[in-house]
Amino acid sequence: MVKRMMTRRFLFVFGIAVVGWFFVPALSSMARAEDDSLANKLNLSLYGYVETSYTQNFNNPSTGVNNNRSFDGDANSFRPNMAQLVLEKAASPAGALTDRAGFRLKLNFGEDAKFTGGTGSDDFDFQEAYLQYMPTDNLTFQAGRMNTLIGYEVIESPLNPNFSRSFLFGIGEPFTVTGFRATFDFSESASLAMSAINSFKGLQRDENNGKSFEALLSLAPLDNVGVSIFGFWGPEDNSFGEASADRMQVGGILDVQATDQLELVLEGYYGNQAVPGAANARWNGLAGYAIYEFNDQWGLHVRGEVFEDAAGYFSCFGDVTIGNAHVCPAGAANDQTLWETTWTLQYKPVPNLITRAEFRYDKSDRATFQDGDGVSNSQSTLAGEMIFLF
Repeated sequence: MVKRMMTRRFLFVFGIAVVGWFFVPALSSMARAEDDSLANKLNLSLYGYVETSYTQNFNNPSTGVNNNRSFDGDANSFRPNMAQLVLEKAASPAGALTDRAGFRLKLNFGEDAKFTGGTGSDDFDFQEAYLQYMPTDNLTFQAGRMNTLIGYEVIESPLNPNFSRSFLFGIGEPFTVTGFRATFDFSESASLAMSAINSFKGLQRDENNGKSFEALLSLAPLDNVGVSIFGFWGPEDNSFGEASADRMQVGGILDVQATDQLELVLEGYYGNQAVPGAANARWNGLAGYAIYEFNDQWGLHVRGEVFEDAAGYFSCFGDVTIGNAHVCPAGAANDQTLWETTWTLQYKPVPNLITRAEFRYDKSDRATFQDGDGVSNSQSTLAGEMIFLF
């Protein structure tokens, strides 16, 4: 019954997307013709995407789960990943005083919404819902629920080079945060963003009385080079149920546009949290990307990474109901080091349709992958993905 309801919701939003793709341009033209229209006065934008996929796991796990994965946890199954709608009025220092205020509402439907919402039971979530204000040309304030400042990959699949998410993102980084953010642009090549937030987990409510903080320093020392340094600190609850303790995470991203066709990206971070009565939880990882675009239609995107969960703090704590979030076979050891390589072939038959074919090989120093009715220290998957943008 729940699956049928979810399917109906997803098809409903897909229908909205298709209708919007055909009629929004016409409506936009009408809005431009009508100077007194509300959308025209407020400078509103409506856009989004619909994504679906299929993943074949060559281990043929009896549980139907791709272990240690996020956003692609269904083995040998089609998955209605996401139907996303965004209504936005971007703040701008130009124009009238009212143009300095704005907002964004980002609404998710589908299996991935269980992940972005973190409830495990809802295929619906407001991924982002925030207000925005620009008092000056180089200062922006935001308040509400927002994407995190931490990490290279994001929730939105079209913005990532690969279909599957990295271990670094899926297991060891926050997805969204709720709180207040200030961003200051020092120049066109340097900016600093800082947030006071409720939780590392992206919860809309706070689990304790303390607030956490995240920050991102973005630099562009050369036209083809970008450097990002990010960090997190604050009192956070942990997976073992003990009292809150200080958690910290620090890392960086190096992004080099080596040629017009080749982009190279390197991300790494280190995290640590005290666990009362036990050794500190420690997790760290390193991921590298080679993104090659043959032309406007064809591209080959390669990723390799290593992720260490030294104390078994983050991995193997998933739930099948939460998008199969990094769940492991019953009885598997929690502490592990994971490696993976991913090869993604991308083809755009038209500009607003992205198709991807992806092969991925995962490896662990523990038997944390289901293999039939048994267990294994590796798994291989072949996936296909389609994304319609509107």
